[in-house]
This record gives sequence, C-alpha cells and structure tokens, in this order.
Amino acid sequence: MKTIIITTDFSESALNAARYATKLAKSVEANHIILYHAYDNLPIGTDLPMTDAAPSLEKQSLSNLEAVQQELIQILGGNSSVSIHVVTNHFPLLHGIEGLLEKWDADLVVVGATGRSNLEQALIGSNTANLASSLKRPLLIVPNHAGYEPIRKIVFACDLKEISPATPVAEIAQWLERLRAKLLVLNVIPEAKQANPDTTTEQYKINALLEVFQPEYHYTTGDDIAEEIETFAEYHNAGLIVTIPKSYGFFERLFHRRVSKQLIKKSSIPLLLLKEKEE
Repeated sequence: MKTIIITTDFSESALNAARYATKLAKSVEANHIILYHAYDNLPIGTDLPMTDAAPSLEKQSLSNLEAVQQELIQILGGNSSVSIHVVTNHFPLLHGIEGLLEKWDADLVVVGATGRSNLEQALIGSNTANLASSLKRPLLIVPNHAGYEPIRKIVFACDLKEISPATPVAEIAQWLERLRAKLLVLNVIPEAKQANPDTTTEQYKINALLEVFQPEYHYTTGDDIAEEIETFAEYHNAGLIVTIPKSYGFFERLFHRRVSKQLIKKSSIPLLLLKEKEE
C-alpha cells in the first residue's frame, strides 16, 4: 500500500479515524498519507459574503489540518518513512476525493462514521453512503470508538448468490497479506430461505475463488443482517469487516439509517468496502 487518503471535518470521530488510519499506515508500511478537508459549506449563521468567506475558510482549514498533521506525526514516531500531506479546497467531498485519487493513485480512502453535531452526523452519513456507492477505490469506515490493534482476523461478509468472477479476490488477498490475518467468510441467510437448494452450488463457487486463503466458512440465519454480522465479528474478535456494497442489496439494508447505527455507530469494528472488478 502506497497512499492513504484520510478525510476529516475535525470532529472527534474524524480525528479518531485519522489516528486509526495513521497507525494502520505505519503497520502496512504505507508511503504517504493525504489529510484532506473540503470546506464546500459555509458555517451556519456566518455574516461573511462568499467572496470574503472563502479565503478565511481556507486559511482556517489549513491551520486545523496542520494541527492534526502534527498529532499524526507524533503517532508515526521519529523513525517512520510515512509522509503526511495536507490538502484543502472548496470542492464537494466526492469530487475532491476523486481528484486526489487520480493525482496520487491512492489505495484507500478513510472516513469517520459520524460528524460534529446531530446535523453534521446526518450530512456525514449521507456523504459516507455517497462515497461508498461512487468511489472506485476501497473505503474504510472507522466507527467512533474504534481503536487500532493489530488485525488478526478479517470477516468477509458476503451473499453466496453474489459471488462471481467479479468478486475482488485479489484485493482481499492483498489485505490478508498486509495484515497477516485469517479470513472468516460469513453468509447470513434470511429466516425464510434456510432450505435453499442452490446453497451447495454457491458454496462450490466461493470455494473455488477463495480456497487459496484457507478460510473458515460460517453460516447464520437472521433477518437483521447488520446485527448478525456485528455479533459474529465481535464474538470471533475480528479486527475488520470486509464486504462488497452489491452484497445483500447493501444500500437498501446496510445504509438504511437504523441498520447503519447498529453496524457502524455502535460497533467498534471498522468496515472496509471493496468494489467488484470491472469487466
């Protein structure tokens, strides 16, 4: 892994995500961290006209970024080869990140799960879902209370029916190698579909794709998929949950506000979203 982009709004959740990502960068021997803030929205109640506010916002943003940068440098320690670059602009968050991905050919984008206030939590939640559905690179969502520890187990939460040659097996392999972690494959079966005759065929497909990793396969039933995934990951002391947004009709279920609170806001386990390979 060469470059990690960390987005921040300077909330405690975002700062926690930055600390987590910095420790991860050190662990996987990344080369660069890009610390990014988009100030595309004026503060509520500002009396400054747009022409006057933009330079002021940029100056304040840079000052805040540099303060965070200094803290992250302390986390890396004096012998680290990881460099930290600060970037701020007025672009919408998705547009700004896409530009950085193109410029730096970054491997990962990191975002915190919540914002600075109830209003900002709603905005950040929307931004996170937007990033997850639109970005072409992996997105790591760090829960508010997640603290970095060496990751020994990774849960790959998938729907057997969605496994195909487009499944990003190579990226899963890279994460297993980087972290020296064991893979646990979890399939959550809705209560009404326990006796699915296609299950055996689907098992053969996933075995063919993942057998090189020698994973453990686990199956559970339940209609609240997010809760089942969280419970399983916590029980097995997993350090990371990996999934593909397409799986489980992810945005209908996982990013529903009620469910996201269960899996992201209440969980202490980061969520890594990978993209299917383009045909």
